[in-house]
Amino acid sequence: MISIQDLNKDQKNARLRTDRSAKLISESLEKFGTGRSIVIDENNRIIAGNGTIEGAKAAGLKNVKVIETNGDEIIAVKRTNLTEDQKVGLAIADNRSSDLSDWDRQVLEELTMDYDLKPFFEDDDLEELLGSGEIKDFEGSKEQSESDFNEFDNTCPRCGFEFNNKK
Repeated sequence: MISIQDLNKDQKNARLRTDRSAKLISESLEKFGTGRSIVIDENNRIIAGNGTIEGAKAAGLKNVKVIETNGDEIIAVKRTNLTEDQKVGLAIADNRSSDLSDWDRQVLEELTMDYDLKPFFEDDDLEELLGSGEIKDFEGSKEQSESDFNEFDNTCPRCGFEFNNKK
């Protein structure tokens, strides 16, 4: 058993928790307890399960049971104290939290420089996430100079964004 504080966040983790996904993970852990394993390396770096650990910390969990393996067997977490409603809730929360997460585009782009991500993404998927890099011209658009953005006619009272409403 190790402390959850002994785990190290993966700096190459390209997944971002949205507020909704982080809240769902934390609430699920509080309501149903743990139900999935994470993967760490020999230095306690989290390879898979960064969001689970963030949620576990938020839910007040403090310990991690470590089972060492070389990857040639499945590690199952057997829960024996869940009602049928809790089983369904745990399964839905587990799947939905991933749906509510986003990709960290900067980290993902950096990973494409050093690693082949084609086994995980179609070319169209990566282009949609990262953009193609080409700037498209639209009919009626015009090039703007830097001086066009020095003074603005309007300021949003909520966020302070400055803009002109000229067409």
